[in-house]
Amino acid sequence: MKCPVCSEEVDLFDICDNCGWQNNGSKEKEEDLQGPNKMTLRQAKKAYKKGEKVL
Repeated sequence: MKCPVCSEEVDLFDICDNCGWQNNGSKEKEEDLQGPNKMTLRQAKKAYKKGEKVL
């Protein structure tokens, strides 16, 4: 599957080596704050585009 933040290939429920996002599965929603990530998917995408750290 592709990382929902940076589009690199990753395994399901794996941490992306490129951006650091931990995938929670294919049903993640943009506004959900669940699991090990400290930001929503939407916040992570914005941070990645700005070159900021994804938490």
